[in-house]
Amino acid sequence: MVFLERKIIFYFFLLLLFLYCPVVDALDIPEVTIEDGVLRAGSGWRIDLEGLRVGFLSGSPEEIGMQHGLLMTDDPEELRQKMLDKQPFAHPETLGERLTGFFLNTYARFQFYPAFLRHTSEEYIREMRGFVLGASGGEEEDIYDVMMGNAAQDLEIAACSAFAAWGEATQDGEIYVGRNLDHGGMLDLAGYQVLAIYNPEKGYRFAVHNYPAFVGTMSGMNEKGLVISSNYSMARREEITINGLPYMFMLRNVLQNAATINEALEIIKNTPRTIGLTLLLADGKTPEAVVVEITANRMQVRTGEDYIFAANRYLHPEMKEFQAGGWLASALREKRLQELITDKFWGEIDVPITRDIMRDRLPPEGFNQENFGQGINHEVNMASMVMVPSRGEFWVGAVDDSEIPFAADAHFVGVDVRKIWETGEPPREPIGILQATPREGYEGYWFKAREANLLLGQGKREEALELLEEVLSAYPRAEMPLLMVGRALIRQGEIEKGTAYLERFAALENHSEPFHQMEGYFWLAVVYDQVGEREKAVEYYRRSLQVQIEDMPPVEGGYHYFAEKGLETPLKLTPEGRVYIP
Repeated sequence: MVFLERKIIFYFFLLLLFLYCPVVDALDIPEVTIEDGVLRAGSGWRIDLEGLRVGFLSGSPEEIGMQHGLLMTDDPEELRQKMLDKQPFAHPETLGERLTGFFLNTYARFQFYPAFLRHTSEEYIREMRGFVLGASGGEEEDIYDVMMGNAAQDLEIAACSAFAAWGEATQDGEIYVGRNLDHGGMLDLAGYQVLAIYNPEKGYRFAVHNYPAFVGTMSGMNEKGLVISSNYSMARREEITINGLPYMFMLRNVLQNAATINEALEIIKNTPRTIGLTLLLADGKTPEAVVVEITANRMQVRTGEDYIFAANRYLHPEMKEFQAGGWLASALREKRLQELITDKFWGEIDVPITRDIMRDRLPPEGFNQENFGQGINHEVNMASMVMVPSRGEFWVGAVDDSEIPFAADAHFVGVDVRKIWETGEPPREPIGILQATPREGYEGYWFKAREANLLLGQGKREEALELLEEVLSAYPRAEMPLLMVGRALIRQGEIEKGTAYLERFAALENHSEPFHQMEGYFWLAVVYDQVGEREKAVEYYRRSLQVQIEDMPPVEGGYHYFAEKGLETPLKLTPEGRVYIP
């Protein structure tokens, strides 16, 4: 139920983004001009650098906000429509949906908004007002919708990964930071990404990877060589609250006002926080990095020697008891990060290798076919980046506006943000290009499997099954494709065919992801119940319950819960392929 509440509220916040209220009085809005490929507004500018949107924002909070609104998206209405079209209540068909939308609107305006506003600095409020003025052409200025759009990240789950390596782990001793932003709920925004370089009136200059209307950030680096990035972590209900500062503003505050890790920790400690996060902090001056594990009420710091990584669960001993149930596949990604850093690339890590680690998908050299597709990379990977703070380098996967961005597999564009801070002028060429992943061979089949997984989520089973059959023709023992085909066939009523694929899945000697193993056994149990083979069903319910998942305690409504119910009474399938307890 907690997940459902968060999902509904998150989508509602996205619905609010870019719906502006009447103007009271307006500031002077700068004229937008374009010359030699550079779009300018006031002292701000924006360019397209080999497929990557790069912008410079400078001046007072209002000036920065207006430059942001004027320059960072070509068509605010188009972006707004993308958000509207994917909302569950964008086109209400029932009275219940209309009433739910009205309730959420009222609740957000009178409960969430005042709490967030109370903790947000005047500077960011002024900047949000400037953004609204710029994006609306001076017609509106109310910040409610933009505030709630920034705060939406506190209410949605994102399965991200990050690591830092330095000292003996790297080629030259410098620190390298890799970061993947994996967020299924935001995929439509992937093509709007921007590398924004800030020159504020107060505080340090900084650069962030961001999206239009976000005044806060999820990843960035400042002129003092400090890097911060965020990963969601499920915290227990009593460890989260709305009575705090939206976390993207907290990360922005760190970049703008901290020169060292200790100063950053002090800011985080003194910030009224909202949710569970694992934050990676790196300092190019030292070099060193730490992971800060937080809830609204608690904070612990993990250190590492020459490397450290973070995914979506707490690893500090004193934080583990505050972890809530919710599977985000952290254990697998942590294992791969450990292997790649210490076993495969130790002493060699540089920009290209950092990029390679973030696009990891278990490459074919010596890989077990059954583990096909498992690794750090993910089909909802909407952004991928490498930062080298000692040199002021920011490398970003240049995705387009396709439905499936596969950011870590895009070509990476390198930008010297230090030079931009020094000159305030746009670069004419990148410092380098790292080539995109060729979509052929093993990688080509990986793309097909990942695209199929997204298509299944959209209800496009026939398209997905066609792609998966291509994959299984090349890799007949591929774990995830077998499971996906089996589930899809069962959900469209082809029980016998689906069962055959699930039996092939269950017969594999090795399963790389225990969650998938538990899931496959559970579905076999249900289909055997469906056809009246109760003895086989009970066997598979028990096998499902025996699977131990390191990063997912049992939760109500999960597979363990239903497997236990299945031992008590046969479970059934609806015509749409949904499991229910008779």
